[in-house]
Amino acid sequence: MKLLEAKDCYLFEGYAGPKVIAGFTKANLTGILPGDLHIALAHLLKDFQVGYLKQIHSSIAHCIHEEGMYEGDGLFTSESNLAVTVRTADCLPLIFYSQQVGIVGVIHMGWRGAREGILSSLPYQLSSFRVIAGPGLRDCCYEVGNEFLTYKLLRPFIVLRGGRYYFDPIAFARSALVAQGLREENFCDIATCSACSDKHLFSYRKTNTPHRQLSFIMKL
Repeated sequence: MKLLEAKDCYLFEGYAGPKVIAGFTKANLTGILPGDLHIALAHLLKDFQVGYLKQIHSSIAHCIHEEGMYEGDGLFTSESNLAVTVRTADCLPLIFYSQQVGIVGVIHMGWRGAREGILSSLPYQLSSFRVIAGPGLRDCCYEVGNEFLTYKLLRPFIVLRGGRYYFDPIAFARSALVAQGLREENFCDIATCSACSDKHLFSYRKTNTPHRQLSFIMKL
């Protein structure tokens, strides 16, 4: 899989077939929903709807059939022309697709959501899914306090480096999803850190920005 650059977004090429589009927006868009997603995907020259979230760092994921805003941190759908999206500027966006069951989905995973079990309460058995970890903090930049050693789910993924603690969200996500049935070879990390990437991404830790990337997926 590789990134294909479009005018207002990056697209995941080779992730799914021609009937699915997925990716994340560029920094010329600031994450206003649903408008910015319509701008990012204007090159499709077709109408589509957008499902998005009031993100609350929870374990709540919805299966939806119509556009609108939902409260929680995950959205899945079997509908065509209904894009699902999350907003991030350091938290990890996870993008899901199963050709077998015809489902697409997105998860917003910050450390609070990880601690609350967002990846252990998904509404599907994951053996037929493929998952992409999009742009967000990696363990190179995800410094945390020693209180993270008291969080049972997170502790195995805290590393000590140079006298400081760092959280590895990729190792955590891979482990949690494999425990839910995902085949390890179907987990793909684009290895793009929001704090140190050269792709001009929004990073709250780096600049205290109010802006956000949109990570999205849609069946056409």
